[in-house]
Amino acid sequence: MARPMKQLPRTNDPLVAFARDLQALRKQAGNPPLALMAEHSGLSTATLSNAHTGKKLPTWATVNGYVLACGGDPESWSARWESLRLAAAGVTGDLCREALSRWERTGNLTPPHAADEGELRELLKTLLDFNGLSHRTLAKQAPGYSHVTYGAVLRGARPLKAKILYQILIGCGVYSLQSQEAWFHLLSSFSRSEGVEGGKLLARVDRPLRYAGDLDLKMLKAILERLERGRGLFAADIVSRDSINSLRTAYEDMLALLLSSLQRSQVQLPPKLAFALNRVVGELRNSSVPNPAAIDALVPLAMPFHPRLRTRVTMALKNAGELLRRAEAGELNIRGVAGLRLSLPPSPLHVQRTTPTAS
Repeated sequence: MARPMKQLPRTNDPLVAFARDLQALRKQAGNPPLALMAEHSGLSTATLSNAHTGKKLPTWATVNGYVLACGGDPESWSARWESLRLAAAGVTGDLCREALSRWERTGNLTPPHAADEGELRELLKTLLDFNGLSHRTLAKQAPGYSHVTYGAVLRGARPLKAKILYQILIGCGVYSLQSQEAWFHLLSSFSRSEGVEGGKLLARVDRPLRYAGDLDLKMLKAILERLERGRGLFAADIVSRDSINSLRTAYEDMLALLLSSLQRSQVQLPPKLAFALNRVVGELRNSSVPNPAAIDALVPLAMPFHPRLRTRVTMALKNAGELLRRAEAGELNIRGVAGLRLSLPPSPLHVQRTTPTAS
């Protein structure tokens, strides 16, 4: 039997209310033990327990795993969690809220007009917050500078140089050349010399790096966790129709995210790359799992930076694709209610989202 959860007070504190609703979701799911939730979510029991204490806002990965383990829909919690996160980070002001609204609505990580360099720094802080990045995490994703340097630049203790701005943009998933140009154009409004340096820097960008569009790294990591968690369930021999459907959904979501990123770049691809992209789109539309070779071409195209993360995404997609192909072929088994092992009937992929075509 699951240990009773500590009852939270009825207050107007939105963080406590959020935790209280997480507790309510768990109760609606039959109050599953934390150990069982940990098994399904890939999170520790301590992490899950702390999520509903109301003392600290849990990470999105924790909320996502908690809600999924209780049979809920994480998307219905996303906007509320985002609001709490922004409030905790102190994101205020019409300019930053305008930027967040634009980024969430369009996926294009371009900046609104800023009146001075101080507002530009605030926009960069908001960009980090949008991606859920600390200075340390930024330094890992954009290793050109240390977290101390990034922090000093964003506080205004050090000048905002073009090279540092470029590293911040790359670390935050601003891959599109058009978006990068927009940020450097804004920088040139306050420092003409750094704007010129930014133009020179972008002129030296290799052609393969010009095809990518802006990428929501926070969303990518959340989907990646779902893919890897689904693979873990199969490795642990916890195979069910629900786990296969969840894996299929995560697989489609990842491909849709990468394809939409390339679509936003609005850059014409060379014939060979265009063929690989159209192959992925065509196979998804035909309710089949894309060929691994096509995945090998797609992922580096959409993720030219962050090699370690790119490798994880590639492997997760390949592993998930192989499992889904086996499921469609009826090669996987699931446990029946009486402990019997039953063949899983083929179930094709259904892609109901708009996917791009390369010109």
